[in-house]
Amino acid sequence: MTETYDLPLHWACYIINGDATSFSLNDDGGDAEIAVIDEFMEDFGEGVIVTCSEESFFSKYHDAQPYGIKACDCLKFTFYLYEKRK
Repeated sequence: MTETYDLPLHWACYIINGDATSFSLNDDGGDAEIAVIDEFMEDFGEGVIVTCSEESFFSKYHDAQPYGIKACDCLKFTFYLYEKRK
């Protein structure tokens, strides 16, 4: 089963490669942002990313909004889910 989510563009390196160095400029070293991404990933289920759109779009309403992320440039991420959690 696959599911597609509109998520912040700046999350891509961490979601795809596990690379959080881009968040190191944040006041807390990126810990808060990484925690939000990890929470989102845990909430949607066990899976792997299948594809990510190449073109970004600006969106006020995206799938990370319930986690406190404001309007931003987004990408469409498609995940293959092994197990749906919620």
